[in-house]
Amino acid sequence: MRLELLMPLWALIPLFAAMLTLCVVLLVRRPGQRVMWGRRLLMVLLLLAVALRPVTPIESEQTERMNANVFFVVDRTGSMNAEDYADDQPRLDGVRADMTQIMGMTEGARYSIIAFDSTATKQLPLTTDAGAAKAWIDTLTTEPTAYSQGSNMDRALTPLMVAISEAKRDDPDSSVLVYFLADGENTDGEGTESFSPAAGFIDGGAVLGYGTEEGGPMKAQGGDDHGEYITGPDGAKGISVIDPEQLETIAGELGVPYLHREDPEAPIEGTMEGITLRPVPSESRRSVASYEDWYWIASIPLAALLIWELGEMTYRLPRRLDRYDISGAQR
Repeated sequence: MRLELLMPLWALIPLFAAMLTLCVVLLVRRPGQRVMWGRRLLMVLLLLAVALRPVTPIESEQTERMNANVFFVVDRTGSMNAEDYADDQPRLDGVRADMTQIMGMTEGARYSIIAFDSTATKQLPLTTDAGAAKAWIDTLTTEPTAYSQGSNMDRALTPLMVAISEAKRDDPDSSVLVYFLADGENTDGEGTESFSPAAGFIDGGAVLGYGTEEGGPMKAQGGDDHGEYITGPDGAKGISVIDPEQLETIAGELGVPYLHREDPEAPIEGTMEGITLRPVPSESRRSVASYEDWYWIASIPLAALLIWELGEMTYRLPRRLDRYDISGAQR
């Protein structure tokens, strides 16, 4: 057993020394109030026991995780709202389903999310908190249509390179899996920078493509036109089509397979060949000690004495004379 003080020692000693001294002095000097001051002395002693907080340390278990760092690179451009996935659903529905399936395949791994639209940002740093990743998936939307500045698949390349190189440096014994989820459509008129430099850091994963070559209409995100179909100058619905050649090129440069996704129930195969997941000690093991508290034993009689004290204080309060008492006094 040990003590985990609830307040600093420099404050605890003078505070309780003063209260104990006062109770002892008045207990001795006021014989007619010894029950009251004895009760208060006992309350101070019990409160001191609570403040000292006696505890018994509990052996904490070392946490483990799987030896994989999973990076999701997610296309959030407006074209991912195109309704040509699995019975005319938005492409983002497929992204959500596949990210969830991949997390099930790699349960216990660390996860990171990089999203790109007009810019690329790290949405979630590497973490074992699967709940945080699932919360992000559940709230995934495209960028506001009004802020779109065209798209290019290589916008995520720089943050991806930084992230996977750091993961390989800091956690060399874990596999790096990269899942690139996009429709491959470039609309900024620029060429796409090669993803080949990232291949040396990647052990598995896939490029997952969404959409059809026939394309689908898109709904606006945000603004006054939210939920309405985007139209061109001629008033016709804007159509977005998948670019499978672009996605296949990126897959080849990364050294991972390309999978065209049309069914959320379809397995995501061939993305972890040669990789065996096994538990490894987590660097985020719980270093915060756990304790079993015992101060509650003192708090029970303390509460009983406090109720007694309040009852006596209430009884000693001046009571108003009722009408009978007043009329009797006047006689």
